[in-house]
Amino acid sequence: MPKIKEVAEIFEEYKKCLKNRGLENLIPKVEECVKNYFELKNYNLKLQKLREKLNKLSIEYKETKKEEIIEESKKIKSEIKELEEKVKSLQNEIKKVELILPNWILNNVPIGIGDEYEKPIKYVGKPKVWKDYKESFEKMYKTEYELISYEPFHHYNLVGKYIDQEVAGKVSGSRFYYLFDELVLLDLAISIYAIEFFKNKGYSKLMITPYLLRKDVEEKITYFEAFEETIFEIEKENLILIPTSEHSILAYYENKIFDSKELPLRILAWTPCFRKEAGAHGKDTKGIFRVKQFHKVELHTILKDKDIEEVYKMMEDVQDFLISLELPNRAVIVPSGDMDKRALLQIDVQTWFPAEGKYRETHSIATMGTWVSEKLKIRYREENKNFLVKNVYCTGVAVERLICAIVENHYNAEKKVIEIPKPLQKYVGIEEIKV
Repeated sequence: MPKIKEVAEIFEEYKKCLKNRGLENLIPKVEECVKNYFELKNYNLKLQKLREKLNKLSIEYKETKKEEIIEESKKIKSEIKELEEKVKSLQNEIKKVELILPNWILNNVPIGIGDEYEKPIKYVGKPKVWKDYKESFEKMYKTEYELISYEPFHHYNLVGKYIDQEVAGKVSGSRFYYLFDELVLLDLAISIYAIEFFKNKGYSKLMITPYLLRKDVEEKITYFEAFEETIFEIEKENLILIPTSEHSILAYYENKIFDSKELPLRILAWTPCFRKEAGAHGKDTKGIFRVKQFHKVELHTILKDKDIEEVYKMMEDVQDFLISLELPNRAVIVPSGDMDKRALLQIDVQTWFPAEGKYRETHSIATMGTWVSEKLKIRYREENKNFLVKNVYCTGVAVERLICAIVENHYNAEKKVIEIPKPLQKYVGIEEIKV
């Protein structure tokens, strides 16, 4: 986590980092905080000199018993008290700003905001591309594909009868839903298969976490200013509904000191997640791609070092998972302005959606370095010293989004059915869904 002490010494470099993240609005606040830091240093220097002077007067009084020394000492004590109050006030202001300082950015992160700045690094699988999308596909993507003559359907047009958003909207609000019958089985099957798959990949610590967190705990874990508009809050209880289990996983290890031999610790968690989807007005209104409640399998690694290597390991694991379900996908390095404000490096894995003729984000993987462990005091002990751990998080599967991808990619136009991917059939109990 960047500290004002560090930022103050290389402020122009950090200012560039803020600009690259699209956070120019933070620059005046950070500039003011840097001024406060130098003022704090000045106050601390004055305090040191006043305390030294007070000590000398104390020694002098013991030797001489002069009354004027008492008066001078009182005056100095008053000055010290006044300065201590100013120091405390400045320290509090600096701590508040430090909580919202985004992380640094690694050198290989593309600079910019928007999809056009994404840096593709690996394509897996051969997407089915409708003939009318052929030209745009070849302009946007550099990978082999299978050309299809039939028009692909949006998932809602295929399985809308298994989803009720109208009644859900009346009882819960927009972007909630009821799922029925085969889609319920598919939802559960994806969750169970993902847990089985990633457990076999070495994510051995299984969790179901609380679905609620205290707000003061959440504020230590997330970049709260960016997440605030998406969080469901129970104000009377000072609780929030978790937007991802990554946050409740980290909360579990607050103040933990690991033995170095325990790391890396690879964690696998299943929970429902809740997000307001603020700013999504008019986007993905039909269906369950962008919803306020969804099920998720989260991967999380706590480790001493090699966090960049872990990001790429998780990327490979996720792409293996998707291709096991015959879902073409690609991995991209997220540009500076779009990445998690806590992340040093973020890679998104995007799954192919035939009806839209494009890859869409279904998984995010990022290293936060020590950004969160500094706030939560998560450390490891080695050679009688404590060190901060690093944290890498990864979407194992966002279930509702994956249902959408499966439905669109596995539609059999001749038979007019959704073919259930083979690894899921034993859990669903059927081989296809009628549309």
